[in-house]
Amino acid sequence: MIMGKRTAYEANPKAPHDERHQKRQRVENSLERNAPAAVGELQVTTARQLQEALVFDQGSAAGFRSGLALFKKFLDSILYSTDDDDLPRKRAILREYLDTQKGKGQADKDTSFLPNFILGWDYAVESNFEALISLVTAALALLAKVFSSHADFLDYGTLLCKAVLQPSVARRLVRSLSAAPHQESIISPALRLLTELTRFNEGAFAKGVYAKKDFTLEPRILGRNIALWRDAKSDPGADLQRKPSVRITATRYLLTHLRYQDELAKREILSNTNIVRAVFDNVHADPPFLLYEIFNVFTHHVFEDKTIERQVKSRILTGRALSHIAALYRAEANKGAIPQGHKAPDELAHDFLCKVCTSPSYGVMLRSNGLYPWANDDDDGDAVMEDAEDLGIDNGADLAGTVEEQAPVRNVILGEFIQTLRPYANTLQQELVIAIFKANPELVADYFVQKQDFNYDPKLTSTWIGFSSFLYQTIELPVPAFFGVRRSYRAHPPPISTLLQSILPQPLTQQVLIRCLNHSSGLINIFAVRVLVVAFQKLRAVSQEMNTAAITKPSRSWQQARQRLVTAFSQRCPPMKAVTLASKKPNYQKDMTREAITRLLRLYYEVTPQVALQEKFDVSVPLCNALVRAEQSTEALEDKSFRVLELEHWIQIASYSPTTRWWQKNKPLRHSPFTTLLKLVAASPADPLYAGVRTLLLAILREKDIIRIRPSPNALDALIASLGAACSTSAPSNEVLDFLDDCCGRFLRGPIRYIDDLDSVRARVPASDAPMELIPVTPLLMTFVEQWPFKGGKAESNSTGEPLAQWLSKLLYLLKLIGEDEAVLGLVRDSLVESADAAYQGVLRDSFLWKMGKEKAKEALKLATGADFSGSERSSISPVPPVQPEEPKKPAATVELELPPQEDEKHAGLTRWKKKDMDESIDDGDVGNLLLCLCSKHTEIRLQAVRSIRQLMANIDIAEDSNLLQLKVLLGEAVETAQKTVEAKAFPYVGGVFAARCVSVLADPTHFLFPKINHFLMRGPIWTVENLLRYFGRIVINSPPDEDGHYNKEVEWYLDYLVDCLRTAEDMEIFRTNNIIERLLTFYASHSCAIAAKEKIVRLLLRAAAVGGSTTLITRCGLVGWIKIRLDNDDHRHRMLRQLAARLWGTCDQGKVNDWGCEAVGDTIAGLVKAGTN
Repeated sequence: MIMGKRTAYEANPKAPHDERHQKRQRVENSLERNAPAAVGELQVTTARQLQEALVFDQGSAAGFRSGLALFKKFLDSILYSTDDDDLPRKRAILREYLDTQKGKGQADKDTSFLPNFILGWDYAVESNFEALISLVTAALALLAKVFSSHADFLDYGTLLCKAVLQPSVARRLVRSLSAAPHQESIISPALRLLTELTRFNEGAFAKGVYAKKDFTLEPRILGRNIALWRDAKSDPGADLQRKPSVRITATRYLLTHLRYQDELAKREILSNTNIVRAVFDNVHADPPFLLYEIFNVFTHHVFEDKTIERQVKSRILTGRALSHIAALYRAEANKGAIPQGHKAPDELAHDFLCKVCTSPSYGVMLRSNGLYPWANDDDDGDAVMEDAEDLGIDNGADLAGTVEEQAPVRNVILGEFIQTLRPYANTLQQELVIAIFKANPELVADYFVQKQDFNYDPKLTSTWIGFSSFLYQTIELPVPAFFGVRRSYRAHPPPISTLLQSILPQPLTQQVLIRCLNHSSGLINIFAVRVLVVAFQKLRAVSQEMNTAAITKPSRSWQQARQRLVTAFSQRCPPMKAVTLASKKPNYQKDMTREAITRLLRLYYEVTPQVALQEKFDVSVPLCNALVRAEQSTEALEDKSFRVLELEHWIQIASYSPTTRWWQKNKPLRHSPFTTLLKLVAASPADPLYAGVRTLLLAILREKDIIRIRPSPNALDALIASLGAACSTSAPSNEVLDFLDDCCGRFLRGPIRYIDDLDSVRARVPASDAPMELIPVTPLLMTFVEQWPFKGGKAESNSTGEPLAQWLSKLLYLLKLIGEDEAVLGLVRDSLVESADAAYQGVLRDSFLWKMGKEKAKEALKLATGADFSGSERSSISPVPPVQPEEPKKPAATVELELPPQEDEKHAGLTRWKKKDMDESIDDGDVGNLLLCLCSKHTEIRLQAVRSIRQLMANIDIAEDSNLLQLKVLLGEAVETAQKTVEAKAFPYVGGVFAARCVSVLADPTHFLFPKINHFLMRGPIWTVENLLRYFGRIVINSPPDEDGHYNKEVEWYLDYLVDCLRTAEDMEIFRTNNIIERLLTFYASHSCAIAAKEKIVRLLLRAAAVGGSTTLITRCGLVGWIKIRLDNDDHRHRMLRQLAARLWGTCDQGKVNDWGCEAVGDTIAGLVKAGTN
């Protein structure tokens, strides 16, 4: 029998069986290669011990591994020392060892360092010794970390960086970085080493690391490593911090570059989609501490870095990246995974998204036109509607079509992004969407039109409540200034459909809102009422803004659009009848709910009065019920506040209704509504809750002319104070209120008769007592005189006479205090005394005399009005308003010397315009600052300015924006004018400041100087700078303005330009040769020179003195004599003129001036200055 060779499975049946049994390959020194590198309890005590342990020999790799393990343990004891006393000894050992590892030769002393490490690393890479590769890179990374943590190892760290960054060494890193994804022990140490090299010494070698990017930062390799995420749920957060995954290590390496690289390197890194996409595609699996680092670095070192162009930032946060970040709203961190003092993942993502999605500078959001459809420029929209009537505004046509046909939005990415959010289910997502709406009003209408599944049918669920809260906050957003455009109102309004969506979004249909109002749930009722209230308030704000626009831009389209908007709103909101019927249901009888729906009814009358007045609504019944409730006592202050607010609403509604009968008694009330209101206010005169009721009472009385309404204190204040509980020990008696109620009704039925009676009483006043001017008196007093005999007369003496006499006495006393005609009041008093019973005559006769019983009345009036009646109690004549003490004069502010501004040595204007959009550069003055660089005293700055201006002109050509053509012409003419002299001397500020100021004029076609500047630019391609001042002085001061009413504005612009451009002696010479000063002195004395222009001329003279022109001003312009003439004519700017005289003498060539003026100028100036100090 021939026996064959047995298989491995037959030889050992119990061994695990594989389909393919591989034979182990023979490897030399396999015992040493695979031996564990254990170090046990061995401690490093000398540098010699480290030298012996870290000697590399190919024949003894295990010993080198053991040495590396020992070295790592030694470095750990330095980094994380538990014995501070032993730390200096260990650092000394390390320093002694490192000194022995420096290069010996002169040529390689800066690059040769740790040769055994480099040899071992080379051997490990060539022989594919993965364990050794991991140990070497890990030891070097730990050593670099020690160097970064201790300042005394700075020189050794520099040597290490240079050694590792040598091409022969750096290329070894690619082997580790590109290892298989499962080989974390090889990839992570290499990433840690590169991270430490990049951040060493505050990024001193960051540029060197990036210079070897083929080895250290290959985009595909780095992107792959960043994408190697590990599920955070499987590993607790603490383990990930102790042993981070490849993604964490690679992401930190990328973030280190973003911290320490310059803008050019960061721009190249961020432009690579492999890297950026890998960061944000997997943020859902990152632990909280890594999320904090990612968002912190990208916020502060990328998006807030103004040196990085917006285009680069816009490529980072795509719609895909935003969606991945928004997924963190649903993330739940493991217990203990959030470091102390840090936020949860959803809060970190929320803060980041709220910042980058609401500012154009971060790249995601694009500047839009608010509620207008997007155009290339803010003024392009005006060209669409040159004649609104021709485009159908009169016929009600909407430029944007129907609600379903919204105009396209510019922020498409944000529009699609917010569609993926759930603002009704998450409060943070709701805050984010609201913030985006506030920054991009154009997205509100687009959101609700695209959101077809947004159903608001009333269901008491958490989703419905979330919808309600979201809709409420959306409607509550403020109306953007100028409806979203930047400079001013346009000639036509935004599309009505867009406005309506921001006021009452599409889900809030009329049918849905009516169902909400009639629902059986009180919570749904109050939500619906609150949404409608804020919608009416938003409509009122929009209407006010449209009225302002109609005044600023006179056009019928604004008024017609406002009317159409109100009509469209009325068709979408519930009819007022539905609200009034709902208010009668039991759900609305609680104080808070009743106040809310009453506020809603009031808004119907205030915002849509035509719709409200068409409803036949009797306000008298609910007004009386509100008065009854207000009179009822309640212990809860909150309940009382709601009742008073409800009463204010009903009073306001009643004031709008023409059928309201204020002085007619109703069954629930003893007195008329007006008298009941007086009683309520008088019972609580100091209660701020009734301040609104007092104002409404004043408005009612102003229409009826019952009492004289004059500046506070008025007769209403006196009447309330006389009825108040503060006037006596109890509230006003019903007898007094009945008498007042009856007299008011009689006066309103026949007011002419009582006014004639008042005129008859005035005629009886003796001429000696008659005032020079007619002093008002309350006409209602004549009704009191007529009806008093029936209450307190001799034949009708009864119990009602006593309180009436006391009240009339106090009322006359208070009317005298507020300044009504005392002579007429005296005749009224006499009439009351004559018809009174003897028991009441004494009370009435002492009406104008101070009595203790009237002290409380006076205090009540003083409390209600804040007036001071001191000294008038015992007086028999009307009080004279107290003389206000003269306030001490404040020391006059010192006159500015108008020193010229100094040149900015940083010259930021050369580059700042490159970092912004063209519109932003113009608005922020960056283009103007670039033009001013032509006037620099440094030749190289001027030459750079010429090159930058030409580059800016090329950018304008690329943009192909017709609105920038004038700016290009201005830049071209400025460069051509300065080109001749810019290499030899500075461009005069007369030309540079003119060009800089023209930039803002050309950016605004509505500017009052826009026609003049354009006409000047069309004259020729080169300016004669010496003639600029004289030319614009002639067309501005000596010529009529292009538009009526703009003359003073043009003059002030010209004078501001003169002050700004006068900065050097060369500029002063241009002023002298063109006789600018003499022309302005003549203009100063003319009638057409405004006060503001005169002050600017004096400022210009002070500026001329500051730049060395004092001698010229004195000898050529005769300025001292001119100042003396102005002071003799009592010029209001005498302080500035005297300061100018002193300044002239202090800065001039006094010897030359004395020779010119025979030494009389100094004495004249001294006399002028001395006269100002007396």
